[in-house]
Amino acid sequence: MKSIRRAHIVVVADNDHGLVLAARLRRMEVAQVTAAAGLAEARGLCQRGGADACIVVLDDARPDDAPLAVNDAPGRGCGVPSLMVVRAVTPFVRKAARRDGYLAAVPASIPSRMLYRHLGAALQQRRASRGTRRRVPRGGVPMLRPQMPATFGKPTLH
Repeated sequence: MKSIRRAHIVVVADNDHGLVLAARLRRMEVAQVTAAAGLAEARGLCQRGGADACIVVLDDARPDDAPLAVNDAPGRGCGVPSLMVVRAVTPFVRKAARRDGYLAAVPASIPSRMLYRHLGAALQQRRASRGTRRRVPRGGVPMLRPQMPATFGKPTLH
């Protein structure tokens, strides 16, 4: 797992809550926190490979039947996990976040400890999705299935 202390986190901070969240991350001693002005800037940072995770903060409250203003997650096409921070996480918001490519939707009132855990999980998922090669067993003899004699085939029922 990539250490959070060495991670580069991009925060889409186009509102006051986003700037507060970026300051919280800096206090948690994340190595580099970049406050992007909008989704386009964050998407550019993610595509260049300069970000390890991205956090999008939505500040406006809306009813569940209104669509979210966010389209795709900034890191969707390039393998950078993105988290959505909203005031209240409802099933509709959770479904919309998954549809748009976000790893999770978290509430804005999340404690720092839980935010730290969510970021750690996002960084761990990025590492797992990057290295999906098969391991070749080491050793000279391949695994062979032992041949079962006919007497040990199908068990009899009593």
